[in-house]
Amino acid sequence: MNLHLHQIHSTSLPANLSNKQMKPSSILLICTVILTLTALASASSDAAYPSPYGGGTCKSDDNNLLIPVRREVYDDFRIFDISHRYTPDMPSWGSDEGLGQFLWLPASMKNGSLANNSEMKLPTHTGTHVDAPGHVFDHYFDAGFDVDTLDLAVLNGRKMRSLLVLPLCVTVLAIFSSALSSSPSDAYPSGYGDDLGSCRKRHTGEEGLVPLRREVYGNGRIFDITHRFTPETPVGGTEGVGQILSLSMSMKNGSDYNFSIMKLPVHSGTHVDAPGHVFEHYFDAGFDVDTLDLDVLNGPALLVDVPRDKNITADVMKSLNIPKGVRRVLFRTLNTDRRLMWKKEFDTSYVGFMKDGAQWLVDNTDIKLVGIDYLSVAAYDDLIPSHLVFLEGREIILVEGLKLEDIQLGIYNVHCLPLRLLGAEGSPIRCILIK
Repeated sequence: MNLHLHQIHSTSLPANLSNKQMKPSSILLICTVILTLTALASASSDAAYPSPYGGGTCKSDDNNLLIPVRREVYDDFRIFDISHRYTPDMPSWGSDEGLGQFLWLPASMKNGSLANNSEMKLPTHTGTHVDAPGHVFDHYFDAGFDVDTLDLAVLNGRKMRSLLVLPLCVTVLAIFSSALSSSPSDAYPSGYGDDLGSCRKRHTGEEGLVPLRREVYGNGRIFDITHRFTPETPVGGTEGVGQILSLSMSMKNGSDYNFSIMKLPVHSGTHVDAPGHVFEHYFDAGFDVDTLDLDVLNGPALLVDVPRDKNITADVMKSLNIPKGVRRVLFRTLNTDRRLMWKKEFDTSYVGFMKDGAQWLVDNTDIKLVGIDYLSVAAYDDLIPSHLVFLEGREIILVEGLKLEDIQLGIYNVHCLPLRLLGAEGSPIRCILIK
């Protein structure tokens, strides 16, 4: 959720929109996102903010302050986070001073904003990251072989399900997803039935390098449900997120390699909210995205369709008949049919949870992961109240801006991982579904 540019006012849902699902865009987007994820097939803990071994989700010091717990190991030592946490002191290529400041807070609750909304700025080769061929080959850079074209099956194998890789890319950014599948021989996958591999002839008949971008991997078993970042990714206002990449070092200008810097709001695109987004005392205490529980973000999930003519109220939640014991639910709504995440203008008529719907979910279900298909899980009319209901107990994680087109309803394994941004109340997140 991004509250930087809009005030809350009453809106209504369009009544004349078709319930028919629209197909994903066929346009190859040239810019993308930031992270990488792996498949973590694990059971869930009771809270989204995990306790230390043998303790609660937080403890008090002598001043009764909340102290978040940060972990490297989850689920009884089956999941190991081998990605480095981003801090100002972490090493950065070519710098004697380390990374330095990488987060800014342009919208702060202390200054009267409805929520905290940070922006991030990072060199793409900082911390735990991945290189694409365009890093050192300028013709690959020009052809578009960026991190969004890397093969998720190579990055994630069946025998490495507990591996967590959070690469920050090169050139054009991308979030990588986890794949529980065997690896093909080429790290840049071909299209179905395309024996030419990662390169094929252009439709003009001329031989040329053409990177292939995919939404489905592993013969239809792995679905990438994360939106690519482009300058037109919606965030607030009418112009989209704008420029997200700058090329600080270029081979065309004599450098030995291409080296990009990315800058974007942490609540844009497919992203996750931490409690500090709407609770100032949680923000001050440090309950950031690095304290989220990977057990909650990875595991069996149910994809459901919401009635297309209304927001998610208590009555709608009752009508969905979600069984007890289901801990992760992805809600597909009219937002998907309207393709709102492909429109750069922020649309206040999107579908989301009303306060009574959020309260019903908290009181009557076992759901700990709530995913939805626009920038906020909360309906615009109840933007703050619904977020407060969801995040007050620090037991529910909100994933927003999911890409749920052309996926059958049912149960999948969902795998979502945010960047380990110390102090950030939100983060871009890479999510996939695996049959």
